[in-house]
Amino acid sequence: MNWQEIVDWASTPGGIAVWLTLALGLFFGTLLISVDRRMRLGREAALIALLAAVASASRVLFAALPNVQPVTLFILMIGLHLGARRATAVAMLTALLSNMALGHGPWTFYQAIAWALVGSSSALLRPLLVNWDGTKVRIIPMAILAFIWGFLFDWIVSMSALAIYQSFEAFLTFILAGLIFDAMHAFGNVLFTIWLAPSLHSLLWLHRRHEAGRWHQELPNDTVAREVFISDGNASQEQQKDPFSEITRLDGDG
Repeated sequence: MNWQEIVDWASTPGGIAVWLTLALGLFFGTLLISVDRRMRLGREAALIALLAAVASASRVLFAALPNVQPVTLFILMIGLHLGARRATAVAMLTALLSNMALGHGPWTFYQAIAWALVGSSSALLRPLLVNWDGTKVRIIPMAILAFIWGFLFDWIVSMSALAIYQSFEAFLTFILAGLIFDAMHAFGNVLFTIWLAPSLHSLLWLHRRHEAGRWHQELPNDTVAREVFISDGNASQEQQKDPFSEITRLDGDG
């Protein structure tokens, strides 16, 4: 097979499915290797396993509602607080665990990749998704991002049709036939954001602050700035003198 034949094959549906899967797989594997190198056994591994178990259980719990599930919001919040690497680990485990009950197939790999991208996006857009000190989540930007991922996630997963059927027509059929379910996913993400995002943000933010000195050595810059601001304010209050401390009492007792 010469170079021209390889190029011609790469432009076919089967070729596109192969090189696209390889490209996304390399991205996914790079993040996963980075997670493995930086992850400390014990607390962090247990936290990731717990988050993946909760996300998987929520997906199975809402399986009766077509394409309405809080997993995308969970991954967004995990990426927001714990970063893209840990969100990737949770995404992989969530896809594997939940599909044990819902059914495995080529789509499992694409679901894991899509959720990894979901977590990476919230990690990159963190300054837009929280207030200046990181204590509150901004509902409107988060809801917009969750709405967009309702469509993008399903379109990425639909690319598994290229790998299965190796046909552009099958891929377009999946996209067109699934638009109503994509819209349900997107609007469901918005509702879950309004309902759950503030509580999830508070829990994860408090957990990160509590564990910062144990195994989270890298804190977001806005959180560090807030901690410095608070500590400086406390120190200045302690250093303030009593305005009457240098006044001498006339009766001789002072």
